[in-house]
Amino acid sequence: MNGKSLVVLLGLVFCLWAFLLESTPISAKEWTIEQKAVADSFQKLVEAAVKGDIGKLKSFWHPKISWWYFKEEHPVGIEVYLKGLEEIYKSKVKWISCESEPLEIHVVGNVAILYATYKNILKDPEGKETVMSGPWTSVLIKQENKWLFLSNSWTSE
Repeated sequence: MNGKSLVVLLGLVFCLWAFLLESTPISAKEWTIEQKAVADSFQKLVEAAVKGDIGKLKSFWHPKISWWYFKEEHPVGIEVYLKGLEEIYKSKVKWISCESEPLEIHVVGNVAILYATYKNILKDPEGKETVMSGPWTSVLIKQENKWLFLSNSWTSE
């Protein structure tokens, strides 16, 4: 085997190893206690959103929280987001489900960045379903031993 063949073979082995490493299911990741706490807060936030429990949702939010749906011009604050959320819950559109999966969680001191994917299924009064899915990024801050959402950004495909 010549030097060029060895380099190609090592490159292929490295690519296979990298693919196997990246395709490890999230459930197989070894997360720290803090990462698990952030993931738990995220899942509980999603559950409260699907149930339409605004009071529970607020318990996960930092008072200075902002949201940014990337198709909009700029992020919005709590008052604007709450108004829109209340309109959705009062409308005849039903939130059927939200599948979500944290992919990466980075914790630095009392700040965490969560990268996830989501898939919402909504049903209008005529029975037509709309699917929204895409990436979701959140910044959380830990205060009084609780992870609070400071910023949420998402887009849909």
